[in-house]
Amino acid sequence: MTPVLRWIKSHLVVVICAVIILAAPITAWVISSGMNASLRAELQQTASKVKELDRYRSTTVALEVPGGDPISVRGVVNPRLLEAYESAVTTIGSQAEIVHAAGLERNRSINGRVRTADDILPDHFPAPRSKAGLEEMPFAMHEALVEAYRNLLAEVQAGTPPEAQAVSERLSRRRDVFVSGARKDSVDDLEGDEIDAMRGELAAARLNIYRSHALGEDGTSPIRFYAGLGQMPIAPEPKSMLPLGMMFEWQWDYWVTEDLLHAFAAANGDETVLQGPMKRLVSLNVLPLGAELPEGGGNSGGSGFSGGTPGMGAGGGNPGRRGRGGGNAAAAAPAASGAGAPARPGKARVDPGVAANVDKSLSITGRASNDVYDVRIVECELVVATRGIPKVIDAIAQQNFMTVLDVKIRPANAFSAANGGFIYGIEPVSRVNIRLESVWLREWTADAMPSDLREALGIQSEPNNAAGQAG
Repeated sequence: MTPVLRWIKSHLVVVICAVIILAAPITAWVISSGMNASLRAELQQTASKVKELDRYRSTTVALEVPGGDPISVRGVVNPRLLEAYESAVTTIGSQAEIVHAAGLERNRSINGRVRTADDILPDHFPAPRSKAGLEEMPFAMHEALVEAYRNLLAEVQAGTPPEAQAVSERLSRRRDVFVSGARKDSVDDLEGDEIDAMRGELAAARLNIYRSHALGEDGTSPIRFYAGLGQMPIAPEPKSMLPLGMMFEWQWDYWVTEDLLHAFAAANGDETVLQGPMKRLVSLNVLPLGAELPEGGGNSGGSGFSGGTPGMGAGGGNPGRRGRGGGNAAAAAPAASGAGAPARPGKARVDPGVAANVDKSLSITGRASNDVYDVRIVECELVVATRGIPKVIDAIAQQNFMTVLDVKIRPANAFSAANGGFIYGIEPVSRVNIRLESVWLREWTADAMPSDLREALGIQSEPNNAAGQAG
């Protein structure tokens, strides 16, 4: 046995420990290399999953909003997000229903009264129930309309200067008193200075008569602003049969005028014409349906109505009057079925959820008649206290769905107006020309419309098989 082997044998433990010490690093390196590869693969797999989660986190989701455009949201679609979305949609939907109901009530109501088809001539729209009612309708409708406007003017406390004949009689008596006080037999006996004094006294008396009348000191009602039947959009008295659609438009014009006059009254509040900003309605013209569209243009809303109602266009005439209704329109009148009444249309098909297009080239609002609402255009000339013009415009905007589209202002001569009996007070006044639009929801107006107007506006009706009653 060699000395080396003998030494190893005698120091076996030392040799084994030395071998282990030398082999341990190599073995550890081999084992760790395998573990690193496994760990690296696991980490790479985890990283790829994290990237996948990040991709979902950056996903864009389009959330539909009732009555509006979709909202884009970036994030992970999870139960919490879905719950919040459902809650928001429910809240918005309920609020939209509340707003819609309030808007509908506001549009069809005035001062707590709900407008209906029977406002002017009961039981005649959408069609009279008898042939006799149809034949008499133009004349009865016109008579009832004049009375309705007269009552409306009284309701808003609008008035006119005292009649010239009554003023002349009072001044004549005042002149006689002056001549008697001057101890003369007649005006011809007065001297030059006495004539000048008489003229001054009579001029002051005349202005005092006008002022007392405006304030109601002469036994009449105080005047809130000047307006009379001559400024109302009343068609000429008919001489023959007329289309039902034309007569319904008369009633529609009344509704528009009713809103506007109540706005003028609201601008003055409890003040009379001498203190309030609204002084006088010089003229008022409710333009025909479709007047918001350019001449020859179509309806951007797609209702099939274009350029005004056939047979119902406006013509010339005095300011504030519709130049129509006096001619021979028998050919355009609705025919009765035999000896019975004209057919009454069924319920109008109107979907209030349809989107209404807006075209800013038409006006500042871009609104035009469409499947949801109709737009009526009004042009009027007013006399307003210059510093009170904003208050009058605000009052118009607060009344129903009216929007002022255009305003033109020029100075007014209060002294010249006083010669005609119009007393405006001490503030400077201006003549104001206003063009405005009034929106009417078909959800309630369409059911009152006769068949010819519905057809002109492209409004469909539910079937109605009920036969007309005997005339």
